[in-house]
Amino acid sequence: MTGVSVRHRLEYAAVRLAACELLQLPLDAALSTAQWTGRIAYRVLAGRSRTGRENLAAAYPRKSAGEIEALLEEVYCNLFRTVAEVLYLRRIVGPGTWRNLVEIEGAERALGVCVEGKGGILVTGHLGNWELLGHVMPYIGLESQALARPLDNPLLDRYILGVRESGLQRIVLKRGSGALVEKTVSDGGFVSILVDQDAGRKGAFVPFFGRLASTWRTPALLSMKTGAPILPGCCVRLGRKPRYRIIVGRPIYPDADTSDVTAETLRITSDFTSQLEAWVREYPEQYLWLHRRWKSVPGKRSMTAGQGEAQ
Repeated sequence: MTGVSVRHRLEYAAVRLAACELLQLPLDAALSTAQWTGRIAYRVLAGRSRTGRENLAAAYPRKSAGEIEALLEEVYCNLFRTVAEVLYLRRIVGPGTWRNLVEIEGAERALGVCVEGKGGILVTGHLGNWELLGHVMPYIGLESQALARPLDNPLLDRYILGVRESGLQRIVLKRGSGALVEKTVSDGGFVSILVDQDAGRKGAFVPFFGRLASTWRTPALLSMKTGAPILPGCCVRLGRKPRYRIIVGRPIYPDADTSDVTAETLRITSDFTSQLEAWVREYPEQYLWLHRRWKSVPGKRSMTAGQGEAQ
């Protein structure tokens, strides 16, 4: 395989070895191991911890330093539990087993969008177990194509892709997928997009925990082009046992009569970002605070909520 370095091969070997060892354990033991590994990672990954600490302190200015540290440690535990659960997905989630693990809040909203036949755009964030969301939604009628960026390591990318597609979920690479995604939605299908990573200077800057955050415009633009609604959702963990709740928010519909694309893009993006923030506030220990969510700052010509596009 071209483009594979020695470092790539070593990383791949380490991940596969760790995964093989973990999969020898019963699920409960594997999740306990992941929890323990998360507590170690919290102590040794100083760079990521600094980012997470700064994000949490800004989002929760009234929390003490001790409360921030306790929350940050739980964030690491959640991340490693999610990784372990993803490895076990093909064993624990299937047509006859998913109801034993998952409860769904707002299923009627999802089914209502299905009945409309317009297709839809599922948006979520790195909250709880976001991969489980993609695996379970097809069982209630929302089989979707998930947009994803390939990993830098091609060996790991191929392995993780196989794990993510072990059920009914299908992955589409973001780059160059615009026409395919638009056709899927126009034909009544669904796509799912993680919307909570920094989108750079060209993103739509909308409020997230009181600060403007660069957010991907793709869901809003796709909704306006196709007339399909955006359906916010998340999958949160309930306690230490493998139990989960999928929450489906209210659909967000594009305004077919608007002529102001910029204002409508900001409205739609603000709406689904606000819904995601509400869920994160309810389950802060399950959110991936380690990402530099506020990395980009708006410039003079940025698309910014409350201001339109600056001139």
